[in-house]
Amino acid sequence: MSKRLLIMAAILLLSVPAFAAVENIKVSGDINEQFVLRDMSLGGVTGGERYIPMDAESYLLSQVRLRFDADLTENVSGVIRIIDERMWGSNHDYDWADNGYETSYDDIGIDLAYIELKEFLYQPLSVTVGRQNLRYGSGLIVADPDTNMMTAVNNNETPFGDLSLKKSFDAAKVVLDFAPWTIDAIYSKVNGNHTYIHDNTNLWGVNANYQWGSFDGVTEAYYFGAQNNRDGLLYSKVNTQIPENQDITHVIGARTQFNPMEKLTLGLEGAYQFGDVQDLTAQTYTALDTPAQHLRAFAIEAMAEYRFMTKYNPTLGLTYVYLSGEDDLDKNHFTGWDPMFEDQSLGEIANILFPNSNIQGARVNGSIMPREDITLGASYSFLKLANNINYTAGANTYEIPLGWYGGVTYDVNTNDTYLGSEVDAYATYDYTEDVQLKLTGAWFIPGDFFADTNDDLAYSVRGGINLNF
Repeated sequence: MSKRLLIMAAILLLSVPAFAAVENIKVSGDINEQFVLRDMSLGGVTGGERYIPMDAESYLLSQVRLRFDADLTENVSGVIRIIDERMWGSNHDYDWADNGYETSYDDIGIDLAYIELKEFLYQPLSVTVGRQNLRYGSGLIVADPDTNMMTAVNNNETPFGDLSLKKSFDAAKVVLDFAPWTIDAIYSKVNGNHTYIHDNTNLWGVNANYQWGSFDGVTEAYYFGAQNNRDGLLYSKVNTQIPENQDITHVIGARTQFNPMEKLTLGLEGAYQFGDVQDLTAQTYTALDTPAQHLRAFAIEAMAEYRFMTKYNPTLGLTYVYLSGEDDLDKNHFTGWDPMFEDQSLGEIANILFPNSNIQGARVNGSIMPREDITLGASYSFLKLANNINYTAGANTYEIPLGWYGGVTYDVNTNDTYLGSEVDAYATYDYTEDVQLKLTGAWFIPGDFFADTNDDLAYSVRGGINLNF
């Protein structure tokens, strides 16, 4: 793709009146420009030339989205959104190859492109087909096709993958609206670069949502399944995350959230996973030839937020997360939680260093508005392994999972579970209704899990401006 894609899309949408009765065409978008300064080496890392950015990195990032909403005949609409994410001074993506960076002028892409049919054949039924956002509940299971920690399905292994705004799935969605009940059924081809059956990643599921008549409450129950036959993506067996080339993962769960009083919000979510995963003890990259283990994993999340309803609008929140892990890779079943397509984080840096698996953590966060146009916020997170890792002899290193930083190795202590603590802080200034300035900082203090060679402070500082129109 090139910039011609943008021009062609605009011409196509402006030409719609020649083909259909257009009730309305709306153009909207946003521009986000920010400076990023990071150091996540923790004192030094092992890795090739590719991993030098872990030592210290700074860049300017531009993210631009342009959206067209077209209302056609009654109950028929279409949406196209174009996205461009790139570092300043760069006109290409960052795809890795053995001989270095591959230049690919493929930055401008389609973020959204779907058709929506309301009251399709039956008044409560609507159908949406095409590239669309899918997010259910708190984002524990389905929200981001490549998760938000740079695992390089959509983000092409860019160094800013965790900051990417790309969240869309190629999917078909059917919605039955029996208010206060809403039932969604989805099917998505998350990864299908080739026509081979065993090179695809498929997602399917059903989500039932019930809106309470009081307390601003919501309860939902869901089932999602994923077939993840991605050969060649076997993680190091000393990682906290399970391999991506597993066979099938099933997950059932439920979530509820309500306000028992105007000032207080409470939420709870629990989920259980079962299925078959790749055998971590087999050092092979061919999913079809490797024996599988039975998956038995679970997750629990609880949250509370209190709004003081006084001057400066102070808030105080508490979140607890437990995602099961595996402590013995030689068993015939695996208990490590599969992150699937999550979009969650207990901290900006922790989100890069650790996957949403074999981890438990608590976060306290708060915010205040000293002025109507200024918001200040901060959080503190405490992170541990859910289960200590049963390392093989001599394996006392931790390797970050796939993505831009994948392959970076830290020295660790094999008998400790305390990963570390993180402090995040931010300040936003609403310059106008459409323009916002924001400064964000994050500092990660390594815990006893990291050896003395990797116990230095990690940090991330970002500042930028955002325009919505």
